[in-house]
Amino acid sequence: MTKKVSELTALTGPASEDLLLIVDDPSGAPETKKITVGNFLGNCSSNVTLSNTAVLSANAIVIRNLQTPANSGITITRGTFFFDTNYLYIAVANNTVKRVALSSF
Repeated sequence: MTKKVSELTALTGPASEDLLLIVDDPSGAPETKKITVGNFLGNCSSNVTLSNTAVLSANAIVIRNLQTPANSGITITRGTFFFDTNYLYIAVANNTVKRVALSSF
């Protein structure tokens, strides 16, 4: 029986060895492939925890958004992190950003 992805049963507690469906190179030569949840999350080991309450626990989290916001009221989603060379920023509410100064140690 063939099913659409939207018809599949939802999984609320994936394990690192569970598989995800991925389309590699969708705008070029698309090819359907598989990837484990662990590899998708950056080769995280068993110390990664995902739950249906959207909790992620890992030894390190890489923040890739290198940018300086124009002001503390930019249009942004609560929980978004980013940084520049002087500050770490977090949206504490939708459209409300706070920052903490960075220093050498």
